[in-house]
Amino acid sequence: MVAVMMGTTILTVISSIILLILLFIYGRNLRKIPARFTQGLFIFALVWFIEKLVSLYYYLTMMNYYVPAVSMQVFFLSLLQTVALFILLKITWE
Repeated sequence: MVAVMMGTTILTVISSIILLILLFIYGRNLRKIPARFTQGLFIFALVWFIEKLVSLYYYLTMMNYYVPAVSMQVFFLSLLQTVALFILLKITWE
């Protein structure tokens, strides 16, 4: 179980880094194109980044409280989010 939660923590760190890159891109776009859509993208990425930081805090401080059945679902959800963010980053970068 500890290995699964460490994997979840690593995926959360990777997701946070991807979100930071997206925030940089969206912030740059917001300065060039001050439209509501670009504001929305920036705010969305910012809120999601804050959520990832809170999740990371909980994973690091409460790892021992996750039961094995839940830790696998949390890992799977983190994996899906990381893949989705990577796809979004790839599309945004192009």
